[in-house]
Amino acid sequence: MVAADAPAPTDAPATIGRAIRVAVVDDHALFREGVRLILGLESDLVFVGEAGTVEEGLRLVETTRPDLILLDLRLAQARGTDLLTHLATAPAAPKVLVVTAFPEERDIAEALRLGARGVVVKDATGQVMVSAIRAVWAGLPWLPSELGTRVIATLGAMASSDLTERVRVLTPRERDIVALIGLGLKNREIGARLSIAEKTIKGHLTSIFYKLGVQDRLALALLAVKIRLTQSGPR
Repeated sequence: MVAADAPAPTDAPATIGRAIRVAVVDDHALFREGVRLILGLESDLVFVGEAGTVEEGLRLVETTRPDLILLDLRLAQARGTDLLTHLATAPAAPKVLVVTAFPEERDIAEALRLGARGVVVKDATGQVMVSAIRAVWAGLPWLPSELGTRVIATLGAMASSDLTERVRVLTPRERDIVALIGLGLKNREIGARLSIAEKTIKGHLTSIFYKLGVQDRLALALLAVKIRLTQSGPR
């Protein structure tokens, strides 16, 4: 599937030399305090601030410049996606990992469409949340397996463009890479599978993003599953 929701290689610290600066926007003080305590146990993560509303969240981003935000989709006075809309035009915007107690596929699909990089359900363990933070910061998508199919279907229903036409412009090698990304492989693993250098894969990805009109790896992985490239696999 697109991403795992159980700790795997991302259990180990993902950064060298600088901790990932994390802020949380959630209207429940108990959850914010829990996040603070969990992050305090990790050497590569640092809690830099908290907010309970969209307005406070925007001020928090301006004053603390976090690398990543944990964002609740259902705030007391607004939707979490309202903050995503503002961040879409902000310079050096942080990456966003959605946290929710109500995993409605339409809300999650909308958050992903607006730029969120992953989703963690609030009944997950603290270690799952930590793994998700590291994965998203490393540029990898994070989507619980039990939500994947439904969210992908919802994203498909929301899409207005003709994916078939866009996919036709991909080269065979580009289609191979998209298929393997849809299976959750990293660049190093794709390179080993296709016998090409990681630098070459990065060049292909630049072309693929442009041709398909997607902006990140998560959107590309979801698209690969939707158009069933993962079923045929690479040549």
